[in-house]
Amino acid sequence: MKTNAVIRLLSLLAVCVCFVQSQTPELTPADLQGKVTTNSVILKQPHCYFNNTCPSCDIWLVPSLSSATSTFDADRTNSNILSLSPYPSAFNTAASKNYFLTRVGPLSSFPCNASSDALYFVVGADGNCGTVNCNGALPTGSTVGFKYLLVNGSSIINTTNWSNSITLFTPQNYQNISVAFAGRSAAMVVITAILCGVVGLLLLLFFIMLCVVCCRTNDSKQITGNSSMRIPRYDTHNLHDRMHPYDNPAYEMERHTVPGKTHTIRPVQNKKK
Repeated sequence: MKTNAVIRLLSLLAVCVCFVQSQTPELTPADLQGKVTTNSVILKQPHCYFNNTCPSCDIWLVPSLSSATSTFDADRTNSNILSLSPYPSAFNTAASKNYFLTRVGPLSSFPCNASSDALYFVVGADGNCGTVNCNGALPTGSTVGFKYLLVNGSSIINTTNWSNSITLFTPQNYQNISVAFAGRSAAMVVITAILCGVVGLLLLLFFIMLCVVCCRTNDSKQITGNSSMRIPRYDTHNLHDRMHPYDNPAYEMERHTVPGKTHTIRPVQNKKK
């Protein structure tokens, strides 16, 4: 009995801790590009943000300028709170309340057992829409906060805390964007110089090796091509009817064309049969 009571108590504490930690809207922790843009924000869905004790309740979201969160807190008891600050005019004039309300979905669609970091809600997905509670784009470059609401009919029965302030990006004028190369550090210059020197040395060695190989190939071809010119006279043993050996005309031509070089041709005695 005591063991069961302890287990139940621990389970209740875990649920309470989860409930308390989930009371503040957060940016989605999923690895998504564009969590924050110039006019939109991607929030984590409100799973397990409210106790599931109101089957007919809906979850709504309040996007507000950080400077106007106190304005909504003062208006939340108004019976017309859902349409008190319609989107088309929520941020347009100095008299605007600088917040609006948009419906996220029924409470039953966000149970605790379906919570996942991959599920998210895009604030501003409807762009520049014109209905009262549409999910419109946020003011560009503004600092905003968010609060989830549990709504029964037209009455707010529970809320989360305000999220941390989130500053949207401000688009830059393309004429102010620098297209020049960024500065290079001294270490990067040294490394680049060393690499260039090594590459140059390798290329030099490659060309030297190439020249050596080509020269050796030419010498080999010259020796092979002129080897027959070094034989002054040869005999054809298969022709027995010839009385004299053959004289090599190529050898005679080389002997007469090379200056300073003399050759003596010795007569070869014919072998008698």
